[in-house]
Amino acid sequence: MGNLSTHTAASLIKAFGTERGHALASRFAFHHTPKHASWLNAAEIEASLVSRECLDRNRIPTLAELRGRVRQWAAAADRARRNINWKFTVGDAERIFGSDWFNRIVSEH
Repeated sequence: MGNLSTHTAASLIKAFGTERGHALASRFAFHHTPKHASWLNAAEIEASLVSRECLDRNRIPTLAELRGRVRQWAAAADRARRNINWKFTVGDAERIFGSDWFNRIVSEH
């Protein structure tokens, strides 16, 4: 889940009261996305690809045509099974943030 302030056990307790909030929170294992390089990055990359590869600054006269183009593009992208080639490596992180960067991030949570 995202790192919103509402995505916590405390928000359940605030909304439903102490007893019910704790009972609800105990049913979940909270796994937050990293503050940097989360799923949002992948979604932004996908939106950029649609824009560049499918729409390409062309005016699309109807919603039906837009949907058709995007549907065709998505089908081709799914068949190609492209991966995101992340270029920022662990070595890059250690060089930029220091060798203990991971321990600092983990201790923040």
